[in-house]
Amino acid sequence: MVLTDSQTAGKGRQGRRWVDVAGLNVLSSTVLRPLFPPYQLVMIASLAVVDTIADICNITATIKWPNDVLIGGRKVAGILIETSHDHSGQLVAILGIGVNVNGRVTHFATEQPSLQTEPGLLKLATTLEVESGHVVSREMFITRLLYQIEHRYLALQQEAHKTTANAHGPISRLIREQWRNQLSTLGRTVQVRQGSKLLSGVAEDVNDQGELLLRSHSGECIAITWGDIE
Repeated sequence: MVLTDSQTAGKGRQGRRWVDVAGLNVLSSTVLRPLFPPYQLVMIASLAVVDTIADICNITATIKWPNDVLIGGRKVAGILIETSHDHSGQLVAILGIGVNVNGRVTHFATEQPSLQTEPGLLKLATTLEVESGHVVSREMFITRLLYQIEHRYLALQQEAHKTTANAHGPISRLIREQWRNQLSTLGRTVQVRQGSKLLSGVAEDVNDQGELLLRSHSGECIAITWGDIE
């Protein structure tokens, strides 16, 4: 795991910029070689963040499909996974996690002046300090986060060693169900933006691969692999 106090070119999904304030947040990248599908990394990472927030701050967070962590509907953390393969064909994944730990959301506008002209964006974010009412130890948060990631990751690795059908093994099913139970997206009427394309319907469920199952207004069930929930 690589940790930094600040990023000059942090990014989120689809090339968006991740804005941070130096010395206040948790910003990490971890190189992993999972024997299981990358979508399961998203599941264990988002669950790890949710559980760490509960452990450290005694606050209930939820997951916005597919990879944002929210408190009271406002974003407090984001997860990004990029994959490649080494010379032997082994999957290599970089797991990036950014958590707004301390400070106030208005600090983001100081770091990114363009946000001052888009106050609506600031209302979509929060920090653990704002939500808990006190400064949160980043060291404690990182220590607990590592534990929460490690025990699930190792369990999935061991399961994958035993069977090639690891996505249907008991550990995989348990993690998928835990992740599903934390999704704030399900049961809502949503819009999914995929570039210039906009899909509307009810977010009914997720499938075994973590795809969002959207029931369109025409009654069609659409498996959504990627997109922004609006």
